[in-house]
Amino acid sequence: MPTYNVSVQNSNYNVITPAQKKYAVGVTYDIPAKYLQNNNIVLDDFTSQFNNSQTVFNLTNNNEIYVPTDSSQIIVSVNGLVQHPGVDYSVSNSQIAFTTPPSVGDKVFVVALATTADLTRTINFVHSSGSQDMTAGIKGELTLDVTGQIDTWTIVGDVNGFLRLDIEKCSYNDYPSGFASIVSTDYPTIASGTIKGNNDNLTVWDKTLVAGDILRFEVQGVTSIRRFMLGLKVLL
Repeated sequence: MPTYNVSVQNSNYNVITPAQKKYAVGVTYDIPAKYLQNNNIVLDDFTSQFNNSQTVFNLTNNNEIYVPTDSSQIIVSVNGLVQHPGVDYSVSNSQIAFTTPPSVGDKVFVVALATTADLTRTINFVHSSGSQDMTAGIKGELTLDVTGQIDTWTIVGDVNGFLRLDIEKCSYNDYPSGFASIVSTDYPTIASGTIKGNNDNLTVWDKTLVAGDILRFEVQGVTSIRRFMLGLKVLL
């Protein structure tokens, strides 16, 4: 379901002569996209190998090597707690590597999503300044319902111009004072005189997103553009 946050920032009907309807609206919403369709396979138990220090284990299905497409194609539970891919564990070929060594007696199971329609989600942020020129400043926030890694950003405007955005992240517990930029110095940008921008080389970004995090979007500079959409492709 889309989440809408619409606010009228200014209404001035009578100052301009002849009277005109001059307005500015802030529109922020997340467009849901791409859902998983899957069948599940419970992979072979390897808890007998736990020795309080080993972190890397082979993944098998019916004693045959199993190779996930990536860390997000498997669901890992440790003592009843679902682990975050890319944070609590990673996958390389047919092996899983835990960040913290499992302890003797830990209960762990791994479920593979055997057939998937897609393992990505696109988070879209849209803002419009209506009939007035857009100004610098914070334009809105979104809460996340997915965990994953940002892979690509794409930004498009309504006309040729210039736009530079900062994206900040905060956990729910730290809100509202815990925001920190995730882009470092590599800001999503529409270069001057163009209408769009894209980048899939996010080497300096903090790309990890956790369900429940809150993203804040701030325009740092803008010329001519009054409406834009930023899309973040997330690998789940």
